[in-house]
Amino acid sequence: MRTGLLLLILGSLLSLGACTKKEEVPAPDLGSDLFPTAIGTWVEYQVDSMWRDDLSNVHDSVSYTVRVRIVDHFTDLEGRACQKIHRYVLDANGDWVVRDVWSSTVNEFAAEMTEENYRRLKLSFPVRASRRWDIHVYGTGATGDTGRDDQLLVSYAEVDAPWSTDLLSFPKTALVKNTVPPNFIETRRFEERYAKGVGMVQKYWEEGSNRVVNNPDGSITLKYTGWRLRMTATAYGVD
Repeated sequence: MRTGLLLLILGSLLSLGACTKKEEVPAPDLGSDLFPTAIGTWVEYQVDSMWRDDLSNVHDSVSYTVRVRIVDHFTDLEGRACQKIHRYVLDANGDWVVRDVWSSTVNEFAAEMTEENYRRLKLSFPVRASRRWDIHVYGTGATGDTGRDDQLLVSYAEVDAPWSTDLLSFPKTALVKNTVPPNFIETRRFEERYAKGVGMVQKYWEEGSNRVVNNPDGSITLKYTGWRLRMTATAYGVD
């Protein structure tokens, strides 16, 4: 009788342990895989840029291919693990030539990129539709004037959404989009889309302003000054 009771208690304890193990809660998906950090990770983009100044009668554009690749890891002055990034362009001989050296860092709260000395908060974790932040929270914005309050308020407009181009398809992406709409004078449109395991796969950024010009006949004309940039991924991989 006593032996049977001991076996029953032992069996109950083993069963309880098994149930406890099954009920372990998995770690939450913060979305950090939208911003890869492995050396050798690369993405190629088709880049189309346009600028316009009606007052000076200037209107021009340029298109080119750029490759962005993580080439090394290092520790910055704040003790953070960082990635060294090379941006390449194709020269006249078809060879990739380093054009810029950028850096990035990722932790459980955010993904940050330093682009030509402009430090920007690219992603905020966890990735949720209601999450909002200022990309220029560190004070360096589109003008390069650190004394100017150049907020770029964004939020996740899409989360875990499929997205594709004529060349590529991505089952899960997140779209970062500015939250302040353009007005009669100022235009700002900003979008960046990130794919899981790949990184940024699409970007559109437009900055511009209208100036009201009074004509001799009493009418008014709007003169636009601004620029826009579009980047679309055409290939990606790890080497």
